[in-house]
Amino acid sequence: MYDPDVLRRHFNLWEYNEIQGDPGEPVSRWLVPHINHTLLDRWLPADGYALDAGCGRGVESVKMARRGLQVTALDISPGLLRHARKRATIAGLIDQITFVEADLTEKLPLPEDHFDVCLALTGVLGHVGERHREAIANLVTCCRPGGLILVGVQSYLGKICQYLTEARIEDALHVADTRFTHTVSDSFEDYCFTISELTNLFVDLGCHTEQIVSAPSVAAGVHLPNLTDEDFNRVLELERRFLGTPELLGVGEQILAAFRREGKA
Repeated sequence: MYDPDVLRRHFNLWEYNEIQGDPGEPVSRWLVPHINHTLLDRWLPADGYALDAGCGRGVESVKMARRGLQVTALDISPGLLRHARKRATIAGLIDQITFVEADLTEKLPLPEDHFDVCLALTGVLGHVGERHREAIANLVTCCRPGGLILVGVQSYLGKICQYLTEARIEDALHVADTRFTHTVSDSFEDYCFTISELTNLFVDLGCHTEQIVSAPSVAAGVHLPNLTDEDFNRVLELERRFLGTPELLGVGEQILAAFRREGKA
């Protein structure tokens, strides 16, 4: 059952990780943040207004502000918002980013039909559990007609495959039976989506699909921390080369998608 207070406490603990490297680029040895940025590079407009829903530590917010967008960074966690604000300050982009503390499943203190692009790439649609429909509806409401919505969610089939690869049989069966996956701390559960379910949710709210990708796909099951930096970058290039290949959809742990709201501005 979704509990915003539990979610808030969980992510407040993430505030204290130090910012490393370029404050607008992912430094993780996990492939998904790098694939997220490949998606952003393809779909982000050169200017306009952007909503980063579930902004977390602000990596995508800073990237969009650096590109020239006016960004609203929204998160339920005041701790993560403090971290994101620090990241924006270090990057010299604090004047281009507005920070908002809010629950994506409730009525948002934001204008409707306003944003040229809305992001929910950090798994927020799964974090809100059974209330993901309300969160998606709020994203669509905030997006202007003709605007773009970019999302990243846990893949139902991909998560089962990941757990089986890691010999975590009980976790795989739990996802298969419930559609939910435990977080590391077990404080809440993430909802896992199929591609058809995610697509239908957005289509029912007046959007059409621009792109669906699965990540990681060709590298699913590869233990990346054991790779050298050179080999990690070579694997990342392979991921990018096969991004969106139909035969690989749903294989990866994450589903990344671009939807466009119907209508004209």
